[in-house]
Amino acid sequence: MLSRARLTRLCVLFAAACLLAVPTQAASPAADDRKPLSFGVFAFLGVEKTRAKYQPLVDYLNQTLKQERVILKVLGIDDLENAITGGALDIVTTNPTHFLVVRKLMPMTGVIATLVPSEAGQAMHQLGGAIIARTDRGDIRSLADVRGKIIAAPSASHMGGYRAQAYELFRAGIRLPGDAARIDFLGEHQAVVRAVLAGRADVGFVRSGIVEMMQQDGSLPAEEIKLIGPWFHPGYPYRSSTRLYPEWPVFALPHVDEHSVRHIAAALFALESDHPAARAAGIHGYTVPADYLPVEELSRALRLPPFEQAPDFTLRDIWEKWQVFVILGLLPGLLVASLAVALLLALRRIRCEKARSDGLLAGIGEGVYGCDLQGNCIFINPAALQMLGLPEAAVLGKNQHLLFHHHKPDGTPNPETACPIHQTLRDGTIQRGEEWFSRADGSGFPVDLVATPMHLKNGLRVGAVVAFQDISQRKAAEQELLQLATTDTLTGLANRRHFLAQIAQEAERILRFARPAALLMLDLDHFKRVNDQHGHAAGDAVLKAFAQEVTESLRKTDRAGRLGGEEFAILLPETHPDAAQAFAERLRLSVEALPIPFEGMTLGITVSIGVTNVSPEDIESTLRRGDRALYLAKEGGRNRVELLIQEQESSGA
Repeated sequence: MLSRARLTRLCVLFAAACLLAVPTQAASPAADDRKPLSFGVFAFLGVEKTRAKYQPLVDYLNQTLKQERVILKVLGIDDLENAITGGALDIVTTNPTHFLVVRKLMPMTGVIATLVPSEAGQAMHQLGGAIIARTDRGDIRSLADVRGKIIAAPSASHMGGYRAQAYELFRAGIRLPGDAARIDFLGEHQAVVRAVLAGRADVGFVRSGIVEMMQQDGSLPAEEIKLIGPWFHPGYPYRSSTRLYPEWPVFALPHVDEHSVRHIAAALFALESDHPAARAAGIHGYTVPADYLPVEELSRALRLPPFEQAPDFTLRDIWEKWQVFVILGLLPGLLVASLAVALLLALRRIRCEKARSDGLLAGIGEGVYGCDLQGNCIFINPAALQMLGLPEAAVLGKNQHLLFHHHKPDGTPNPETACPIHQTLRDGTIQRGEEWFSRADGSGFPVDLVATPMHLKNGLRVGAVVAFQDISQRKAAEQELLQLATTDTLTGLANRRHFLAQIAQEAERILRFARPAALLMLDLDHFKRVNDQHGHAAGDAVLKAFAQEVTESLRKTDRAGRLGGEEFAILLPETHPDAAQAFAERLRLSVEALPIPFEGMTLGITVSIGVTNVSPEDIESTLRRGDRALYLAKEGGRNRVELLIQEQESSGA
């Protein structure tokens, strides 16, 4: 039996041992015996921001995997390549173009999964690039304006930060780097935006979504940046200047065993969009490997790594492509020389024809813009901006009707409900017609436009596309043709055909409203003497002076015309015969007193006038009665006025 003192000592020793054991256990947790796998991530947002984005994903993998433990390594582009070639990484995710570079550096197992980012809960299966400039750069409006400018980009390996934009410029005839003044590679997208804002670069290349992200976190003031060469991608939430390409691949290096690759792939595919790790990383999850062939085709076209070297061209290729010319090369020297000359001339002709056709396509001046269902402009081409006299920043996001379709040619407001574009947005019908657009300086011009509904692939209508042409010249030509068709070129009065049409129109008004009207038939007295004594130039001067005197004597509602030679007629609406007779007498006196200067002398002329009332039911009888009254005036001695109305004509008969 233990003594009480000894029992006390044992309890003290046991308590001390327990106290010493507690910190040792806290400082040395159970070792994790799972196989370590290094997960390399390209630091496209910078090291810290990229680490913050991918750490939740790595934590999820470590919670899910039973046999492997994932270690996150966020590296710049050069360090990432060195780590891959040095065998320091097992699993890698990077942009699609960098994947092509790595695939050429060493053999790969292939893509095991493709990233699906998330934007406001929406799955994003593709990425694009944005070409940006400062909003106040009026000299940079289209892709063509990028030529000769200083460009900033993250690196030549960035898909959304360089290659996508370079490919769009390549298709527009601009080759980089040769057609740029300089290209500065700054490493990060945010650094590119800051360089553009500070004026150190004219144009910036960044991945789509970077501008929106910087505006949301307050590092980029709103309206400071504009997009160059916008594309419209239905359902894509970011503004883009390029086509869309597959998102980031995840791939394993060849030394990783097959079981671990399957475990990683299964864990990635099992990550749901509502999982806390997915929400923390800002992603929707991962999906089966995407088709990266478009990325490869882009890189081959631009001769960018890993396809910067021209492909080998063998003798077999030469034979298969040019065997006819090889055979012809065996003919006698004279024949070879003549064929070579003919070939060179043909190639030159083809180049000239191609250059001419390219010039014609580039010179098409039709304006095109698109608007959403609210009528707000979402894209517009340079030709439309030039016709409207507006910068792109003043149009995008603004209501097109309120901006340049708000008034009619006479200055009255044009209601939006009467706008054909509004009709297309409302019911999806194609609308065509002539409209009136207003320029930024307040002037306007007529357009011929076609409004076509714009649909998504699922048939959902999302807006309209409007194509229009300035038809000012056509309208002016039509007006000139109308003037020539209805006007006597010497006197400026209506010609016979047009004047008779005016009488017919007045007859309809008289019948409808029972209002009077009078007709005057006029003939210049002894006009032939003027031509015989002084020549036809003098006769033309007399006719023009007489027409001017007639025009000045008319009211706005009166009409005058030249029926032929020295014969004229005047239509006086709302006029009784006695008032018409008084008007004719005043006109006769003014013509009699009219001096007509011609080549240093003064000519004079008199006029005989027949006056009658208009019989609306029988225009032919009105004309005959007017001619009869004119005949009586000439028979009565000329330079006089005779009135003959319908009742008098009937009683005289």
